[in-house]
Amino acid sequence: MTTLIHSTPAYTSSVLDNWLFLYKNYVANAEFNRIGWAATAIAIQGCILSPVLLLTMAFFGGGDWQFMASMICFLSVLIPILSALPVKYIFSSFAISVLVHVAIILINVL
Repeated sequence: MTTLIHSTPAYTSSVLDNWLFLYKNYVANAEFNRIGWAATAIAIQGCILSPVLLLTMAFFGGGDWQFMASMICFLSVLIPILSALPVKYIFSSFAISVLVHVAIILINVL
Protein backbone atom coordinates (compact mmCIF):
# COMPACT_ATOMS: atom_id res chain seq x y z
CA MET A 1 0.00 0.00 0.00
CA THR A 2 1.14 3.48 -0.69
CA THR A 3 0.93 6.30 1.75
CA LEU A 4 -1.62 9.01 1.27
CA ILE A 5 0.38 11.75 2.96
CA HIS A 6 3.49 13.00 1.22
CA SER A 7 6.19 14.56 3.29
CA THR A 8 7.53 17.92 2.22
CA PRO A 9 11.18 18.79 2.50
CA ALA A 10 12.19 21.08 5.32
CA TYR A 11 12.78 24.60 4.10
CA THR A 12 15.70 25.85 6.11
CA SER A 13 17.12 28.39 3.70
CA SER A 14 17.30 31.93 4.92
CA VAL A 15 17.98 35.28 3.31
CA LEU A 16 21.60 35.06 4.40
CA ASP A 17 22.02 31.72 2.62
CA ASN A 18 20.53 33.17 -0.54
CA TRP A 19 22.81 36.22 -0.33
CA LEU A 20 25.89 34.07 0.11
CA PHE A 21 24.78 31.76 -2.68
CA LEU A 22 24.30 34.70 -5.05
CA TYR A 23 27.66 36.20 -4.04
CA LYS A 24 29.50 32.92 -4.58
CA ASN A 25 27.91 32.48 -8.00
CA TYR A 26 28.76 36.06 -8.95
CA VAL A 27 32.38 35.63 -7.88
CA ALA A 28 32.65 32.34 -9.74
CA ASN A 29 31.34 33.98 -12.91
CA ALA A 30 33.58 37.04 -12.41
CA GLU A 31 36.68 34.85 -12.45
CA PHE A 32 36.55 34.90 -16.26
CA ASN A 33 37.10 38.69 -16.22
CA ARG A 34 39.72 38.68 -13.48
CA ILE A 35 42.05 41.11 -15.23
CA GLY A 36 39.26 43.64 -15.75
CA TRP A 37 38.19 43.44 -12.10
CA ALA A 38 41.79 43.81 -10.95
CA ALA A 39 42.37 46.83 -13.19
CA THR A 40 39.13 48.44 -12.02
CA ALA A 41 40.00 47.92 -8.36
CA ILE A 42 43.47 49.41 -8.78
CA ALA A 43 42.13 52.32 -10.84
CA ILE A 44 39.47 53.23 -8.29
CA GLN A 45 41.91 52.76 -5.45
CA GLY A 46 44.77 54.70 -6.99
CA CYS A 47 42.91 57.39 -8.92
CA ILE A 48 39.93 58.19 -6.69
CA LEU A 49 40.15 56.92 -3.12
CA SER A 50 43.79 57.58 -2.26
CA PRO A 51 44.00 61.09 -3.80
CA VAL A 52 40.74 62.17 -2.15
CA LEU A 53 41.97 60.88 1.19
CA LEU A 54 45.31 62.67 0.81
CA LEU A 55 43.54 65.91 -0.16
CA THR A 56 41.28 65.76 2.87
CA MET A 57 44.31 65.03 5.05
CA ALA A 58 46.11 68.07 3.60
CA PHE A 59 43.18 70.48 3.92
CA PHE A 60 41.66 69.34 7.21
CA GLY A 61 44.79 68.09 8.95
CA GLY A 62 45.13 64.35 9.24
CA GLY A 63 47.40 62.27 11.39
CA ASP A 64 50.12 59.87 10.42
CA TRP A 65 47.91 56.93 11.39
CA GLN A 66 45.51 57.90 8.59
CA PHE A 67 48.28 57.79 6.00
CA MET A 68 49.49 54.45 7.36
CA ALA A 69 45.97 52.98 7.29
CA SER A 70 45.53 54.24 3.73
CA MET A 71 48.75 52.64 2.54
CA ILE A 72 48.00 49.34 4.30
CA CYS A 73 44.59 49.23 2.61
CA PHE A 74 46.15 50.05 -0.74
CA LEU A 75 48.64 47.22 -0.31
CA SER A 76 45.92 44.86 0.85
CA VAL A 77 44.28 45.35 -2.56
CA LEU A 78 47.53 45.23 -4.50
CA ILE A 79 48.84 41.99 -2.98
CA PRO A 80 45.97 39.70 -4.12
CA ILE A 81 46.15 41.22 -7.58
CA LEU A 82 49.89 40.77 -8.00
CA SER A 83 49.89 37.29 -6.51
CA ALA A 84 47.11 36.20 -8.92
CA LEU A 85 44.69 35.14 -6.21
CA PRO A 86 41.06 34.42 -7.14
CA VAL A 87 38.58 37.27 -7.54
CA LYS A 88 36.90 36.55 -4.20
CA TYR A 89 40.03 37.81 -2.42
CA ILE A 90 40.22 40.91 -4.61
CA PHE A 91 36.55 41.74 -3.94
CA SER A 92 36.83 41.30 -0.19
CA SER A 93 40.05 43.28 0.19
CA PHE A 94 38.73 46.05 -2.06
CA ALA A 95 35.49 46.27 -0.08
CA ILE A 96 37.39 46.58 3.20
CA SER A 97 39.67 49.19 1.66
CA VAL A 98 36.74 51.26 0.41
CA LEU A 99 35.13 51.17 3.85
CA VAL A 100 38.34 52.26 5.59
CA HIS A 101 39.03 55.04 3.08
CA VAL A 102 35.49 56.40 3.24
CA ALA A 103 35.54 56.27 7.05
CA ILE A 104 38.81 58.20 7.22
CA ILE A 105 37.57 60.75 4.68
CA LEU A 106 34.41 61.27 6.73
CA ILE A 107 36.45 61.59 9.93
CA ASN A 108 38.54 64.35 8.29
CA VAL A 109 35.62 66.23 6.78
CA LEU A 110 33.26 65.98 9.71
